[in-house]
Amino acid sequence: MSRVVFKTPGEMNLLGYILRSLVERNLETPKGAKVLSKMKGTVLVGASRMTVTLDFSGGDLAMEVGAQGKADVRVRGSMDALLGVSLGKGMVWPVMTRRLKVGGKVWRLLRMLPLLKAEGA
Repeated sequence: MSRVVFKTPGEMNLLGYILRSLVERNLETPKGAKVLSKMKGTVLVGASRMTVTLDFSGGDLAMEVGAQGKADVRVRGSMDALLGVSLGKGMVWPVMTRRLKVGGKVWRLLRMLPLLKAEGA
């Protein structure tokens, strides 16, 4: 079974803990496990002054503080906008109003969305 690991646990920021919590909850469902097993590449997520790199290349999800290498997908925005996406408020409006900025291979981000949904959203 896939899992979420911090490469440097003592250095992880709040954003990393929130993302890990969301992904771990979704890994308990068959859909979430299937989504993670198909994910490839790296995603850079930033909110406020926090940045986390998500590396999907090894079966598990490895998370590290900061920008680690060249990311396939980049997401940056306010914590409020990121949490809104997790709560099911959608991603289109925050992107159109520039509260959430995305770049790179965005279709990979769309595949990742089921891993970031809060329970019941």
